Amino acid sequence: MALPVTTLLVEDCAAALGRDGWRYTQRQLYYATCARAETPASNAVSTGEVGLGVILILIGLILIGVKVAFVLFVTLGTALVLAGILGRLRKPVLTGRLLALSFDEFRSRFGTLEPAGLIARDSAPPPAGSPDAAVTIVCDTQDTAALVAANLGRAEIVGARVLAAGSPDSPAADSRVIVLHDASPRGCALVLDLLDSGIEAEDAGLRPRDVDGQTNQVIEGAPARLPRDLSSLLQPAEVDWLLSGRRVELATLAPEIAMDRVRAAISQPAHPRDDARLTAR
Repeated sequence: MALPVTTLLVEDCAAALGRDGWRYTQRQLYYATCARAETPASNAVSTGEVGLGVILILIGLILIGVKVAFVLFVTLGTALVLAGILGRLRKPVLTGRLLALSFDEFRSRFGTLEPAGLIARDSAPPPAGSPDAAVTIVCDTQDTAALVAANLGRAEIVGARVLAAGSPDSPAADSRVIVLHDASPRGCALVLDLLDSGIEAEDAGLRPRDVDGQTNQVIEGAPARLPRDLSSLLQPAEVDWLLSGRRVELATLAPEIAMDRVRAAISQPAHPRDDARLTAR
């Protein structure tokens, strides 16, 4: 079950995303709205068991003079309390989360909204920036590129150039390259794709080990095929995670968190990570 997705809920999520001057994409607004609409059913059931158990124990204490009733109510109540506690502690088997509605439905219902801070969905690709920029941020999608370009000033990142994968432009020869991508086969392969073209890049994107769990909005689809061998970059369990059809989009992150990944990569010593130096396969 999920709460109804209303215009008021969407506008509330937009205000939270755009707080303090951050810009956000429509896809980020979609994920934030779905997260706000979620109701944790499993925790609700466990809480109900604990509550009912406590009530039964209290009834048993009231009937302490009636031995059979006292033992029955206290025993049953204790069992329910323990079951509820174990239910809250038990790790769910499923790693995905049911989203309140599809992105297409979200766009059809709320696509005309223009809350403050929203980056226009059909806006032109972001300006590439100065060709001689000291840092080039390469994104796997135009959506992510638009997000980064719109928030460079707010994140206080200067002298950076933003490119989307497949852009006819390329980083300058002496530019430091940072990659920002989804936890998806195509996104994770971007570092190696750049290496094939002679560009050593530092990975600031999402990897399966960063996002596998109930706290992330994991999309689960049909088993996937990898665009290339990623065993030099990812752990075997991460490769299996991608092959299973799972992925997490960077748009699930709030804009400040996404930009924190870029800032953290820039603040690191200016040399390629070990896994970025590996020979592309």
